[in-house]
Amino acid sequence: MPIRFATVQDIAALVEGGRRMHAHTRFKALDYDPVRVAATFRQLIERGQSKYVFMVAEDTAGQMVGALIAVLEQHIFSAQLTASVMHYDVLPEKRMGGYGVRLLKAFEQWCKNRKVVEINLGINSLTEMDRVGQFVRKMGYSKTGENFVKGSL
Repeated sequence: MPIRFATVQDIAALVEGGRRMHAHTRFKALDYDPVRVAATFRQLIERGQSKYVFMVAEDTAGQMVGALIAVLEQHIFSAQLTASVMHYDVLPEKRMGGYGVRLLKAFEQWCKNRKVVEINLGINSLTEMDRVGQFVRKMGYSKTGENFVKGSL
């Protein structure tokens, strides 16, 4: 059950996993453009290593079952690095198998290696928010704010 960095060979599976995630979240109201998603993933994988990280979790059969994408940033008031999770998901049928824990722990080690002082992880999907929140708190994160969205402008 390895955790590894995404490769360009993973893009088709990642696009399909993204489609599945998209269909079950608040983002389903937005168009899902697989061509754009594939191009974005390719760019993150090939040219984003100094700013982005794209990790995947595989099961024992080598099937991709989870992914985490994050970005390194410096706040305008500090040169210290922070990391913000942009996407973090495990396929519904593979949850409770330890993949999410291992994926998050691998990401935390990646951050530690880069001397990141703070990790930001938000829950924006509007699905299983209580369960995900409970998991994230169990992993040592604390709630620090709220998310707000205004659509249909």
